[in-house]
Amino acid sequence: MEKVIKKGKNWVRLTTNLDVYPLSTIYSASYVFLDRAYIYLDKKKNKTVKIWLFPKDKKENLDKLGMEFYNELINYAHYFESLKVNGEVVKTLLQRALFSAAPSLVQEAEEREIEELIKELEEEEKKSAKK
Repeated sequence: MEKVIKKGKNWVRLTTNLDVYPLSTIYSASYVFLDRAYIYLDKKKNKTVKIWLFPKDKKENLDKLGMEFYNELINYAHYFESLKVNGEVVKTLLQRALFSAAPSLVQEAEEREIEELIKELEEEEKKSAKK
């Protein structure tokens, strides 16, 4: 097995897997580190991503930089997972806030929903009539 963190004289290389951290998570963590390091990402065919960090401050502790980057990966992985889980709740809350600000939107939404249901029923009737 390959080392997860490898250091050179002025760089640190991290290795991760896309099954664990998708590219969106890696990009988000990388963005946080733009002020501290130059970043190079290298995606391999086996779903492995190598993350090269070249610190802008030559006095930067490479071990600490690498471990902090892994912590940021966990932070964004948690954030995106929470977003998936709570997405429907957030959507509902925003809809209620908008509807309370403009009650006419509620009536329009209800009318659209009724129209869609009628269309679906008509399509089902046509399908059953063909059989």
